[in-house]
Amino acid sequence: MSGGKWREWLESLNEADCLVEDWNAHNQAWDPLNEDDTRGKDMEEWMVEKGFEIGGEYDGPTWERIVNGQRQQSRIDLFVSRGPKNWQKVKSDKCLSDHWAIMAEIDWNGKLEEVLREKINWDILGGELHMAEEEEKKGDFPWYDQLEGDTPYEKLKLLRQACCSTMRITEKSKRWWDEELSDQQKITRDARRGKGSNRSLDQAARIKRWKTDKDKMRTLVREKKKECWQAFCEENGEKDP
Repeated sequence: MSGGKWREWLESLNEADCLVEDWNAHNQAWDPLNEDDTRGKDMEEWMVEKGFEIGGEYDGPTWERIVNGQRQQSRIDLFVSRGPKNWQKVKSDKCLSDHWAIMAEIDWNGKLEEVLREKINWDILGGELHMAEEEEKKGDFPWYDQLEGDTPYEKLKLLRQACCSTMRITEKSKRWWDEELSDQQKITRDARRGKGSNRSLDQAARIKRWKTDKDKMRTLVREKKKECWQAFCEENGEKDP
């Protein structure tokens, strides 16, 4: 977007309290490594007019790319907010992408509303595809012909309905994901992809290792959720059903 479309899009965000985005807009106010561009000037005017502020102190670029042997850097990924919020521990980490991952803790004084999110049941999806592939081996036809539905659109729509469900996030929802789960998730993914110490294993041993790690991952998830729920009940004087 540029020109009027860019300014119109910014105006559509006026009702928001907190925004995070790869803005792709340069302005010396937040990107001292580059000169102001039109998008950056328009965005600065919009932020001042609507009372938005950038969360966290400047701690370097959030984007980097090597072009013709030259390193290009900029700060184009930002948290912006307004209202009774206190930003803490804003930091960024370099990932495998050309963008940094930005993380922050926020003290939120407003009321947390119920949020609905769609989640995928990867076990069901994997099972559906596995069965379709097994049927393909028995006959001379593509595996996707075995998916329910008469047209490609119907097949995708019905597959989505079978594998997706709605997750409800409320004031009682607690964070339960921690470093132990992240580590186990990496171990499980490496086992499935045959990386690391799994490279030396044959196919049968690799599958066995992956299933073992996957079961451990599921057990950890159940335990972490249960611990968080019990802690919530203790804090709020509720009974654990």
